Amino acid sequence: MDAKQRGSAKEPELKGAGIQSLEKGLRVLTAIQHAGRAMRLNDIAAAAGMTPSMAHGYLVSLVRTGFVAQDRLSGLYDLGDSALQLGLASLSRTDFLSLARASISELAAVLGETVTLAVWNGDAPVVVDKIEGRSDSVYEIKVGSLVRLWPTATGRVFMANLPNAEWEHHLRVLMLQGGEGETSTARFITELTEVRAEGYAATLPATVPDFSAVAAPVFDHRGHLKAVITVLGRQDGFDIAPSGPPLTATLRVARALSGRLGASVS
Repeated sequence: MDAKQRGSAKEPELKGAGIQSLEKGLRVLTAIQHAGRAMRLNDIAAAAGMTPSMAHGYLVSLVRTGFVAQDRLSGLYDLGDSALQLGLASLSRTDFLSLARASISELAAVLGETVTLAVWNGDAPVVVDKIEGRSDSVYEIKVGSLVRLWPTATGRVFMANLPNAEWEHHLRVLMLQGGEGETSTARFITELTEVRAEGYAATLPATVPDFSAVAAPVFDHRGHLKAVITVLGRQDGFDIAPSGPPLTATLRVARALSGRLGASVS
């Protein structure tokens, strides 16, 4: 092998300086993406850390290639068709269950607790994955099992983020069977507004004896509920407070997974 061949063989291992102009152009594109709306030139420049004249130069190229579109009347810039197609291509290659399993595995490792992933089957939440933590296992919950809508944290998150028509009849039957009246049912449904606003649900031991739970939603690129991540732990020592480690970690992982699916997350 001559010197030229040896150099070529090593190239994949080298960390190059990159192309700074490309990186700056992507900063402009990212600024528009994060804004979530059409933007003025000066606002894009400020968000990208550039002068307006520099940002304009990159915008010209981005408009030409279709990654940015400029409204002829207002002059505002927004994401273009090429950016949309790139995003859709990425989403089409996303294996949700593989991504989700990696996410809940990380969460179980960090908290040392059991973590489940549930999706809506048309009538109730169903557990599609479960990762055991270092602490006690929740043997009552298995992959493929249905989760009660009431009074579980998982069920409350689903109801708070799905249209009432999909679950209200099932909830009323369930609560009636549990000895609850219409007044209790109506109050429970009203309280779901708070769950939706706060972005999570937490419960003390209910359907699984001695175990408390926190649950958070995962959204797709359309803003539709995709799944719910739930962490369960023994009541003693499992903090379900808003500032507690279980909830803060669960929200972080759920939001990160939503972002991977193209959802707009704050």
